[in-house]
Amino acid sequence: MRTLRLLRNGLANLSLLLLACAVGLTLCEVSLRLFYPKYRHLTEAQFRSDTMRLWARTSNSYDWVNHSDTRVPHLLYHNNLALRQHRDFSATDLAAATNIGVFGDSFTENVGVPVQYSFTEPLDYLLNQRGGRFNVLNFGVEGYGPGQSFLHYEHFRHAEDLAHVFYVYCQNDLWNVYATGLFHLNETGHLVRDEAIRESWWTPLVSRLHMSYLVLDVTGRLSSGLAETAANIEERRRSSDARRQDSRGHALRRAFRAGRVDTDAQKNILAIFRQLIRRWKSLAEHNGSTFSVVLLPSRPPQPSVVALLDAEAVEVIDLYDCFGNRDPTHPQRSWRHSPYRFERDGHWNEAGNRLATVCLYRVLEEKTGLPRLSEGQLQEALLQYYAAFGGEIPLKVGERRADGLVSPETSTAIRKKYLALEPSTSSEEEMVQLLPPPEKLIITSDFDVYLDRNRLVYVKEDCQPTDTQARFFLHIVPVDESSLPEDRRPYGFDNLDFSHLSFRIGAGACAVMWRLPAYPIRHIRTGQFVKDVQGNYVSLWQGEFLMDQSTDVGERRAGN
Repeated sequence: MRTLRLLRNGLANLSLLLLACAVGLTLCEVSLRLFYPKYRHLTEAQFRSDTMRLWARTSNSYDWVNHSDTRVPHLLYHNNLALRQHRDFSATDLAAATNIGVFGDSFTENVGVPVQYSFTEPLDYLLNQRGGRFNVLNFGVEGYGPGQSFLHYEHFRHAEDLAHVFYVYCQNDLWNVYATGLFHLNETGHLVRDEAIRESWWTPLVSRLHMSYLVLDVTGRLSSGLAETAANIEERRRSSDARRQDSRGHALRRAFRAGRVDTDAQKNILAIFRQLIRRWKSLAEHNGSTFSVVLLPSRPPQPSVVALLDAEAVEVIDLYDCFGNRDPTHPQRSWRHSPYRFERDGHWNEAGNRLATVCLYRVLEEKTGLPRLSEGQLQEALLQYYAAFGGEIPLKVGERRADGLVSPETSTAIRKKYLALEPSTSSEEEMVQLLPPPEKLIITSDFDVYLDRNRLVYVKEDCQPTDTQARFFLHIVPVDESSLPEDRRPYGFDNLDFSHLSFRIGAGACAVMWRLPAYPIRHIRTGQFVKDVQGNYVSLWQGEFLMDQSTDVGERRAGN
């Protein structure tokens, strides 16, 4: 009996200890989310597993991200091609234009600034002011490195439509060759593709906890820079490979950042990188594209990388030199004290993006044969672009403002193009006018759902803030299954789930708009869902709509 009592007491004490730990960790997690949301961007990053790469951005998705310095939130969309741009690109758009693809990681994706200040957008604007049709596509994904960037290009279904391919090289890209483990060299020195490492069952759960990143931060495994932070954490989240956390990996990172390539391991990584560049250049040229490597202005280029690119006859666009030519004070400062980077992290800010725009435009001006703009004309065109978004992004003190340089109609047209996926900021009266007529109603449920051309409109009359917090699910069955992305074809439908983006329409009502894919649709199923405490998906409401392709009407099926 005494042994049984001791066992019961021990189990009771252990239960109390576990309960206390659970309560303490819960309180810590809640406190971090409420009072110290430093890790919010990492916990809410929208990625999906990818059979070719370790991860990929989610198409037709959005999130709110804080500006790297001001902490003011801005929208972060990923469009129909999962590119960080607030406008879609159809196959017709790409076929009818000269397309420039910009690949890279955090400097390219530019999540710390609103999209209109990311260099791809003003660059696109400048090119389209000179005649012809151009599209600048932003393929940047934080933490990608050269291996995943190359695979992003190789498996992009419209790669042959890219006339010019730019790969933006970052100092930590050599380390990413080691960290991702996607390629190795065989005995003959040829590049071999390795299978993407699968994640453990528990990593998606742990990656959503602020506590996880706090522990990594305290132990020194989080760097101060946003890009390096995202790279470290997303790599840990997407793989259980211990190489990412071992001492050898940290030593390689320090050596590459210092510009040293003196060990066999470093030389092997450099050799893999060289083969990646060689294969990428060859594939781009096979597709009829030019291929260039862009070197960032954050510090002088690594000699070993420059020598490698020269040996492979790759065109190099050195932004360090370009920034220095346009601002003689640039080489005299360390990047940490540069006016072209954020104060809070090491990426370029709006002014840095603008200067990169000018540098890349001059390169493309020659590549595309456009008539050369004078410096004054170039700056005038840039000021007109920035005027559409509230003013200029200064390069130097005393630069005149853009006010009055462009008509309200032109500003509206610029915003409409480059912020096409964002909701209008019109008045409530104008919003009501945008709503579809009653005959467009296809589903009646908690939200009434209207089908109006290429968009779904969800409307709720008595709308509370909590009504739009639950995630919306949207499953689309096309008329032709070949319209689906390859990873969705085994399922027979497109999964376009999204988070809310609502606006008020009159007293108490709200609406949510979401764009449909361009292909012909057979069936729509939509609703809202939440996860229960066991992690199971629970539908709050749902409804279906079966299209009739011959009459452009369909059959409604609603439910709760």
